[in-house]
Amino acid sequence: MTLPHLLLRNRLALTRVTGIAIVAAYWLLPAQPALWALAGGTALVALGQGLRLWAAAHLVKRDVLTITGPFAHTRHPLYWGSTLSGLGLCVACRIWWSYLLVGAVFTLFYIPTLLDEEAWLRQTYGDAYRRYGAAVPRFGVRLRGYRGGESPPSEARRFSWSQAFANGEHRTIAATLILLAALWLRLAVAGGAR
Repeated sequence: MTLPHLLLRNRLALTRVTGIAIVAAYWLLPAQPALWALAGGTALVALGQGLRLWAAAHLVKRDVLTITGPFAHTRHPLYWGSTLSGLGLCVACRIWWSYLLVGAVFTLFYIPTLLDEEAWLRQTYGDAYRRYGAAVPRFGVRLRGYRGGESPPSEARRFSWSQAFANGEHRTIAATLILLAALWLRLAVAGGAR
């Protein structure tokens, strides 16, 4: 197995390590915690995790072409949610190089992964995915949700907590909450807001 394939297969672990590295730097370096940065960063993280939860609650992996929920507006809402969360950590920490780290993760892991996923979806779902791909942006947002293509079963079309759990989103949310708690604890240890 080549190094790029190994990295792509382990992208979730590498993404979590990135978050841990940012938080560790926040604790170990002479960081200057600020309430405004932590509050703004936490808001971005919450938006990112909310987008991920919404997507995971609609995504039925490998069974149907998911075009509902946030997938009706952008092709890769899970990656966008993760990126928003990563940027939120950067804002919260106020460490300049953390933005470079999040940008590198997005560029080196998410872009190749989403291109690989799109190739699989084109091969698996053919014209239905081609129509979807032509109508829903890869890197942008479609304001009016996509309604075309072949519909998945009705139970896959609604928000489903059990589907989000089946997709493992509870683990991502738990890890994110731990990282946020560490950031807020660091602020408390530093003596509060600046």
